[in-house]
Amino acid sequence: MSDLFANKIAAALLASALGFIGINKIASAVVQADIPAVPAYRIAVIEDTGHAEELPPPFPSAAFIAALDPAKGEKVFKKCTSCHNANDGGKNGTGPALWNVVGRATGSSDGFSYSTGMTALGGTWGYEELDKFLTKPKDFVPKTKMAFIGLKKESDRAALIAFLRLRSNAPVEAPIEAALPEHDMPEGMAEDMTEDMVEEVVENLTPDTPVDMPAETPVEETHAPEGGH
Repeated sequence: MSDLFANKIAAALLASALGFIGINKIASAVVQADIPAVPAYRIAVIEDTGHAEELPPPFPSAAFIAALDPAKGEKVFKKCTSCHNANDGGKNGTGPALWNVVGRATGSSDGFSYSTGMTALGGTWGYEELDKFLTKPKDFVPKTKMAFIGLKKESDRAALIAFLRLRSNAPVEAPIEAALPEHDMPEGMAEDMTEDMVEEVVENLTPDTPVDMPAETPVEETHAPEGGH
């Protein structure tokens, strides 16, 4: 191969490269991408709060109802006999008399000197109020004179309340299990959420932005040959 022929090949390759670069530059100058300052649409984002709010279970629970055992409650009440009397006509002691206590107005035992916290409490001694008070008295009535630390076990509290309910001239109606709140999503909510998200996307489309829909590809019908084997 002569030097002249080799130079011709090199010049051809150089010209091809320069031509490719030049065409690329010209195409970039002629065709410019028009990028809008505002996006054509925004994607709706559902914010994650990080955690779902936890609601306390309704009172009374199934476990509380199952533990309403007056016989066991009488045994639990032995912890209270040094301060309280639950007999008909029983007198106040260090604590108020507890006959008729379930359903009675708080701080209303005749002749007993209550703490300021108890007299300010108001309401009646229902099942839930008694359960909260017996859990930890000083938490339910901060200024109570009652020094009892409380009953940690729900079964002990339920049994004691069942016993006290019967220490009455006219026992109030026994509690029933509370119904759980409805957490199911209402019918149609999922569809409504989807429609709202679609509407938000459509509202944010710029008027000049064409929306290209994919063309449907016709489906060719094929026929099997008659009587073919």
